[in-house]
Amino acid sequence: MVDTTDDGVSWMQAPIEKAYVYVVRKRGDAWFLLAFESHDEPGWEVPKGAAEGSESPEETAYRELLEEAGLGDAVLSCPHHIGAHRWFDETQRFFVMELRGSAPSEFRHRVTGNGQDAGLTYHFRWLPVNDHLAEHLVQGSDAFVEALLAHLHGEQGSVPDRRPSPKAGIPTATHVSGQEMKRGEAS
Repeated sequence: MVDTTDDGVSWMQAPIEKAYVYVVRKRGDAWFLLAFESHDEPGWEVPKGAAEGSESPEETAYRELLEEAGLGDAVLSCPHHIGAHRWFDETQRFFVMELRGSAPSEFRHRVTGNGQDAGLTYHFRWLPVNDHLAEHLVQGSDAFVEALLAHLHGEQGSVPDRRPSPKAGIPTATHVSGQEMKRGEAS
């Protein structure tokens, strides 16, 4: 985002760093995505939030899962970065993490932490990962569903326990750029 000082000199303000997390689990041959019912609009959302202090995007992903869903890193694979894009003053980074422990098919969790959603209770459910998944997610949470599908179909049954290179799996249709983008608008 470009801003100006009092004397009219332009400078670049650092974007807000956000992590969106696609938590998946496999049952038989089918993949499922953890999502919560949106409080703001019809549909489902994935855990997400802004970095605090000097957190890395991966650390933000773990913290948001703990705060919003009560899932600790002991039951999750390492985050696998599948893409990023700019939306107004935010850089939104999308990760896939596989649930390695157990979680009920539906559950409620009261959000902890100090964000604007602290104290809200989220209703979570596992949604089938298929070609119709994006239709059920709210705008923003749906941004990298195609990359998620490609990632899951390209892997041999699980999300890797390794940290990928920063450019691995980033789609070319929506990517980090110097331009501001509206959700759903390709660069």
